[in-house]
Amino acid sequence: MTHQEIIDSFITEFPVCEYIFLETKDLIFSPKVRFICETECKRYGHSWACPPVIGTIEECMERCHKFKHALLFTTVTDVPDSFNMDGCLDARRDHEQVSYEVSERMKQDFGEVLTLTTGCMLCKQCGYPDTPYRHPDQRFATIESHGILIMKTADDNGVNYDCGNNIVTYFTLIFYNDK
Repeated sequence: MTHQEIIDSFITEFPVCEYIFLETKDLIFSPKVRFICETECKRYGHSWACPPVIGTIEECMERCHKFKHALLFTTVTDVPDSFNMDGCLDARRDHEQVSYEVSERMKQDFGEVLTLTTGCMLCKQCGYPDTPYRHPDQRFATIESHGILIMKTADDNGVNYDCGNNIVTYFTLIFYNDK
């Protein structure tokens, strides 16, 4: 079976809205995306799963390019107010759990994978930098922290992320190689 057939055989077991297959070489990387992390995200410098802890933008892009393929999938969730950023961030916990489960399943078939999501949500309050990371095997960095233009990627590949008022779409990218 091809890598796509393997994933097709199990992905519908998870509450995934859409999924597509990509080649890592076709993703659009830009260091400018990391600049948004640095200047606009309140988690920058305050999380074990975010920059600068996860490495330089060059190290992050290199980490992605060690893999040939990527699975992009989305989940959607209802939120009371899609303009309330904190509420949208809290609602993504379910997406992060799905990402963890799909990632673990892919490890069974492909060995090492790199999973990037909307960011780690395992702890109510991150212990960075005072306490060691509590869940190193479950920590997912953000797609944007690795310099990936995810919205452009979604647009270019026909992935629908505008599902209407008070419905939020979350993205995950899982990088892998043929086994």
